[in-house]
Amino acid sequence: MFASLLISKYGHIIAEGWGAYEVGNYERSEEHFQEVLNNEDDPKIGFFDLVEAHNGMGALSLAHKDFFDATRWYQESKYMLDQHFESRWPKRLDWAKKEDRPIMRTVIGLAHLYYRSSQQEKAKELYMQLLYADNHDGLGVRKYLEALDQKKKFEEVE
Repeated sequence: MFASLLISKYGHIIAEGWGAYEVGNYERSEEHFQEVLNNEDDPKIGFFDLVEAHNGMGALSLAHKDFFDATRWYQESKYMLDQHFESRWPKRLDWAKKEDRPIMRTVIGLAHLYYRSSQQEKAKELYMQLLYADNHDGLGVRKYLEALDQKKKFEEVE
């Protein structure tokens, strides 16, 4: 149990990056995520830290409405997870579990990307996958599914 409370240097950087993102300081957020990516060869870096850095850059690209870059970052994150899990991702996820968050951020990031770029069927499929995996709905996926059914634009959901 105690070991799960330990966080690496890069874990702290990732946490600071998401914190900056949440308050809208995108420049600072990018600096944090980029710092992790610039050190990807460091043996002390964790696999999920790299996934989170990709997710962070994807979220930033999406916030800037750069769908091309967002696609690249999220697809790289998905590819890394596919390789890690040998394409057999965990069936159950929980936002309360820190180790599940990188996986969940990848899926919801791709779903948001598809939603915003008018690929509703792909978005719905990923939202349903996430809702099935996390029946607590820690990320509020139901509201996006309802919005899709009501044919609302993504911007109307938030």
